[in-house]
Amino acid sequence: MPFTLAATLRIKKKHVAEFTRLVKRHANNTVTKEPGCISFEVSVDRDDPRRFIFYEVYVEEADFDAHCETPWLKRQMERTAHMIDGEVEMVGFGHRIAAPNK
Repeated sequence: MPFTLAATLRIKKKHVAEFTRLVKRHANNTVTKEPGCISFEVSVDRDDPRRFIFYEVYVEEADFDAHCETPWLKRQMERTAHMIDGEVEMVGFGHRIAAPNK
C-alpha cells in the first residue's frame, strides 16, 4: 500500500524565489532518481505565497526512509535550512486508500 506524507512550511520573504528554484530541482531529482517515489508535489498557498505545501507518495514506507538518506535531500536541507521561517509542520503520514486520476 503506498505511503504518503504531507507537510507545510513558510519561507522567509527574501528567499522565496531561490527556494522555489531549488525545490523544483529537488522534486524532479526525487521523482526521476528514486524508483520508490510515485509522486512529489509542491504547491504554494494561494493566500500566502510564502507557504509551501508538500505532498509525497512512495511505493512503501521503506522508500520514504531511503529518500531521507539521498544526497539530493541532504543537499536540499543544507541549502534551504536558513530560508525556513518557523517550523516545518508535518500534516500527516499514512497509507493511501484512493487516488483517482484523469
